[in-house]
Amino acid sequence: MARPYVFGSNFKMNQTPAESAAFYRQLAASIEIPDDARVFIFPPFTSLAAVAEAIGEGPHAIWLGAQNAFWAAEGAYTGEISLRMLTALGVDLVLVGHAERRHTFHEADVELNRKVRAVLGAGLRTLFGVGETAEERGYGVSAETVLRQLKIGLYGVDPEQLDRVNIAYEPVWSIGAGGTPATPDDVEPMAALIRDALGDLFGDAGRQVPILYGGSVDPSNAATFTALPNVDGLLVGRSGWTVEGFVATYQAGLAGHRQANVLVG
Repeated sequence: MARPYVFGSNFKMNQTPAESAAFYRQLAASIEIPDDARVFIFPPFTSLAAVAEAIGEGPHAIWLGAQNAFWAAEGAYTGEISLRMLTALGVDLVLVGHAERRHTFHEADVELNRKVRAVLGAGLRTLFGVGETAEERGYGVSAETVLRQLKIGLYGVDPEQLDRVNIAYEPVWSIGAGGTPATPDDVEPMAALIRDALGDLFGDAGRQVPILYGGSVDPSNAATFTALPNVDGLLVGRSGWTVEGFVATYQAGLAGHRQANVLVG
């Protein structure tokens, strides 16, 4: 069974509620999403209600994602956002384990596992990020790092929940304006490693989990990554912060994904 093409952008700490709602409206009018594709956006928390209002009721053709969530249902956790709050807004997807949360905000693997299980327990989808730093890469422990993050992060996940799990491989050394662009030769071995580990953990159901790549992706190189056998989509940053850039990168990645499926077929 062919895995879907999954694509979206993390807006990080950018956009006001009005700007995010306008972005969504323009994007919804500009993009075509075939049956074998999934599209998402991660606006900042303050924009979620405005985007949810713009989306309206019913199934969402473009998934509305939250950039983070806390594992507890409620309590004395100043500044945190619960899954109950996100569910009330109609959020579809929660980003857990993004590189900036791991390294800037020092979120530990065990904490991220609690978040993953809470998101899935609330009936939402998750995009779970894994990836090594430049230092870890330099020491030759990229594989060990990513496998540790993956195994701890997905510990206790029920195989029946895997249809709501997506994995993002984000080499920290390739993220952001100062990152070193990764090549397909860098990415495919790590994506294959993740695919094999998912199979070892969950069997055939694990091998069907979509794996996205994130790190210095734009329309010029998107297809080179999605044409890889084990990359099913893209998590982009700044190239997806305008509707024109979002759509151009999405379309380039979709073309690569279709090419890969034709070659496999």
